[in-house]
Amino acid sequence: MNAYLLKRLVLDIVYPNRCPFCDSYISFDEYFCSACRDKLSAPPEQEDIQNVDFFTAVTTYDDYSIPFIYKMKNESSGYALSAAAFMIFQSLLSSGSLSNIDFITYIPMRRKDINRRGYNQTKLIAKELAKLSGKPCKAFLRKTRDAKEQKTLSAKERRENMKDIFAACNIKNLYGRSVLIIDDVCTTGSTVSEAAKVLKGSGAVFVAASVFAKTAMLT
Repeated sequence: MNAYLLKRLVLDIVYPNRCPFCDSYISFDEYFCSACRDKLSAPPEQEDIQNVDFFTAVTTYDDYSIPFIYKMKNESSGYALSAAAFMIFQSLLSSGSLSNIDFITYIPMRRKDINRRGYNQTKLIAKELAKLSGKPCKAFLRKTRDAKEQKTLSAKERRENMKDIFAACNIKNLYGRSVLIIDDVCTTGSTVSEAAKVLKGSGAVFVAASVFAKTAMLT
């Protein structure tokens, strides 16, 4: 048993593992009930996202996935965060793209959201994915300002809202490298597109993005 599974076993003794969808007890080495996983819809047909070389999503943003996403964002549910990381890991393995990645990074959150929630769910997912994949997780992005909340905006407004919102950090580790950006939900792709543009402008040669849920492209 590797160190990661051993940690899950120890945690299971104190906090028995539960399916983040139906809340039923599951084994320490499981992330969800197979019945619940099978209810997730396939993601929408993949659209090209500017600046992003490869994109994967686990599921579509719909009535079934929304409660799960709410748990990740607002309830600090370790069950949901671990399950999301594992499902993203599975989607990357099935695509065969993970072997080409040098680093995992994540979308930084608005300061007011971190203050309210106490954590950045995309950072926690990225760190969990790093444990599963053996790829290092590193913060390569920082916010230059807080933007408006994206869900209230049109596709055009989202692109404008994200313009020049990120700057690169730890640049010495970026040059000539391949980076995977992790986010929880992707709608128009404006957020990961802007992040990828910054990473490539700082020396990354390949930028992929993976999310838990993807909505249909807005017009």
